[in-house]
Amino acid sequence: MGLDLGLEAAGIDTVACCEIDKWCCETIRKNRPEIKVFEGSVAQLDPIAVAESVGLDSSALLVGGPPCQSFSSAGKRSGLNDSRGNLIFEYFRFVNALKPQAFIFENVGNLLTAALKHRPIHLRPGKHWNLARYSRETVAGEDDNPDLEDSEQSGSAFRYLLDELHALNYSLTFGILNSADFGAPQKRIRFCMLGFRDVGASGLPVPTHGDPPLLPYVTLRDAIADLVQSPGAHSVYTDRIADIFRKVPPGGNWKNLPIEFQREALGGSFEAGGGKTGFMRRLSWDAPAPTLTTKSNRKGTALCHPESDRPLSVDEYKRIQGFPDQWQLIGAMNQQYQQIGNAVPTQLGMALGLKVIRTIADGREKRELTKPELSSTTESALRKLRSYARNNQKKPPQQSSLFPLEHDQVHFA
Repeated sequence: MGLDLGLEAAGIDTVACCEIDKWCCETIRKNRPEIKVFEGSVAQLDPIAVAESVGLDSSALLVGGPPCQSFSSAGKRSGLNDSRGNLIFEYFRFVNALKPQAFIFENVGNLLTAALKHRPIHLRPGKHWNLARYSRETVAGEDDNPDLEDSEQSGSAFRYLLDELHALNYSLTFGILNSADFGAPQKRIRFCMLGFRDVGASGLPVPTHGDPPLLPYVTLRDAIADLVQSPGAHSVYTDRIADIFRKVPPGGNWKNLPIEFQREALGGSFEAGGGKTGFMRRLSWDAPAPTLTTKSNRKGTALCHPESDRPLSVDEYKRIQGFPDQWQLIGAMNQQYQQIGNAVPTQLGMALGLKVIRTIADGREKRELTKPELSSTTESALRKLRSYARNNQKKPPQQSSLFPLEHDQVHFA
């Protein structure tokens, strides 16, 4: 509901939503009883019947963030082979059937790099974990694994998606956004796409926070410092993990441990590829938090409090995601972490909602992007995504836009 609360702050009310998780459904009913909740898979719903049941008209906005685990860097990256990945096409089935005035589609940034067809690492030539390497160079290994097919290459899923979207006849804009750039106390990288039925798209929202003259980033201290003495319910680490965390400084991770503890902390992942920056993280007070995970007490996704040797609490999670303190979560603690951890920061939702309102009000002449323009926009988004992934520079390069810059789940609104 983070995206919905952000849209609400922008002046857009949600009238109905589809959610498969029973605890999320109960939480929505508890906090927003006026919203009609369709509990179950969106694949089982008839778009026209849904619209008629809640009185949607041609001015509706369709908002969706289909489950992202199949594209996430924290998951197995099985892409559109995964049934969750295929829910992306269920979302656009609703767009095609209902022809809303506009739509907002968001997902993890790695949607841009996912393959249409997943091949496990051990079956790739050379057995490299970095799929993008296969599209940059010819990779050979001391094995008999055949070369990757086009559908198995990095980015093939998004290229296929763009081909499908062309038939919808919407004016599109898309790219990579960082929630911290819009006032969230969290660096959360999201792929965002806006589509407009009757008017021309005019780019994504422009950051409001960052280096001067923008507003300063909102830090973890700004968000949760007043909860130090009463953080509320939280999960715990084992005694051994807590002992290891005592050796990690604020803002550090497993790399700050003495070498004799690094192997113990990472276990089998010590020899694996990748940066492993998500392991054994202790947060810094004076910077936005990294992306909240759904399991903050696991070594690979740990988010340790800057001062206390414990995971962040549920109430701290809510603050970081922009949920109101009075928001009531239904379900066991692990379900509560999952509900908040999977949400979109409300600040990003508000920025997207305001951008949609302004674009419709501006009423620019509708124009669809050509294929070369789509390719250029995709490459620009990929550059920004890679800059975040490298994690070696304070500010990523400016994402180019084909539009002038301005400085001023499936959900139905």
